Amino acid sequence: MTIYNVPSKHYFRLHHPRPRFKNDIENVLIYIASEIAAIGKKPIKDFILDLDFAIKKYPGNLSKKQKTINNWRTEIDALFSFIIQEGSYLKPSIRALELATNQDLVKFFKLFCYHFQYPGGFLKPHINLEYLKNRINFRPCSYILEMLSEAEEKEGVRAGISKTEATHCIFNDLRVTRDGRSSKDTWKLIRANRQKDLDYDWTGDVVRYAGDILDYMVQANLLVKRPNNKYYINQVESISIHRFLNPTNDLFDYYKGISDISSLTLDEVKELDSEWVAYFNTEREEGFFDTDILALVADTSKQYQELKSLIDLDRIIAEGGLSSTGSIGSIGESLILTHEKKRIVQEGRPDLEHLIKLIPTMYAIGYDINSRDIDETHRNIEVKTTSSSTPLAFMRFHLTPNEWSAAESNKERYYVYRLMVTKGSLKLFVIQDPVGNYKNGNLSAIPRNGMDIIFDPKKCGEEETLLI
Repeated sequence: MTIYNVPSKHYFRLHHPRPRFKNDIENVLIYIASEIAAIGKKPIKDFILDLDFAIKKYPGNLSKKQKTINNWRTEIDALFSFIIQEGSYLKPSIRALELATNQDLVKFFKLFCYHFQYPGGFLKPHINLEYLKNRINFRPCSYILEMLSEAEEKEGVRAGISKTEATHCIFNDLRVTRDGRSSKDTWKLIRANRQKDLDYDWTGDVVRYAGDILDYMVQANLLVKRPNNKYYINQVESISIHRFLNPTNDLFDYYKGISDISSLTLDEVKELDSEWVAYFNTEREEGFFDTDILALVADTSKQYQELKSLIDLDRIIAEGGLSSTGSIGSIGESLILTHEKKRIVQEGRPDLEHLIKLIPTMYAIGYDINSRDIDETHRNIEVKTTSSSTPLAFMRFHLTPNEWSAAESNKERYYVYRLMVTKGSLKLFVIQDPVGNYKNGNLSAIPRNGMDIIFDPKKCGEEETLLI
């Protein structure tokens, strides 16, 4: 079989740091973001010591050598910009704090994909200097989404791409990464290669970098990977994809401040890299890429609409219970509201269903839902939702000072419903009386502007959600 190769005069291989924990990346990132948030702002030496200790505590790392711990720290910082230097201090970045607080991994990966580009501050300065002198200027995620969107619109069928096609027809071709070849022309090349039955070099080292980006796009719920090893646009994420195809006007331009690339120095590149890190951590307005849990759970547009009608978001918003349909917290609360109403009906008290209500955020009473038990006593529920594309082993959430105070006051009537949303799946863990369980040693609590709660699912118990 004939192998397709990029013509040598157009060949330039793109690469980026690859975390050694990539196969467990979602669990690692949410854990490390939470630990970095807990460390806060500290002198550089103290911050590094605390972070190294946290990395060692991650399952499987206790016996690792210091060199491995150092590699974890530098890889996390380089690729995901979780740490910001401020003079002689280090502190958590905006992205790290967002992930630790909201536990929305799908949103985190959307933001990561939106800001990711070559050149980028995740590369070492001498590598970026090489990229700049070769005039690389490429935002891979937007390009891939544009190409697949255009292909589907033109051909009227689902359009997919493999790691090898992305590697050899996009990532390693200067006609794309430097010269800006249109995504339509790239799709024509891919289609022509398929018609000619051309093969590609599938070697792991060759396809891994384009493969990483495609996988990150899956974790962002922008793409879905099918059994044929091709990646397709996730059609229920049309709003997010539109944002990639029509970006805000603040995209970072490495070349804007460079007057003469031929005389560019490493120190100048380092300054540009620092600006890129600040750009990567741009504070976005509320609602920017908030995860639509229904889009994460649903496999098709039809199932999405069925779930949306099931929880009746429009009615809940009209009643003042939610501020928007987009945020992970809001939809998590509406899902649990539906769950609770179904529960009380199944337990034989349909007469109590109308009493189960969302508490409007403006009241700030320390919980989200006022529900009932079959004996008519109140069940005050705080909903904590985590979203990810793959199942998590992360059994941790944060209670604000107000929520912790409400838990102390309400005791056994206070519940935390820990809703874990992954692709096509909902898991629910119920923790009753978190303060009492903390005092009894059944869960751990670490002070951090409230409490970081670490629980054992075997002690709290998983409940079946009455939704899907």
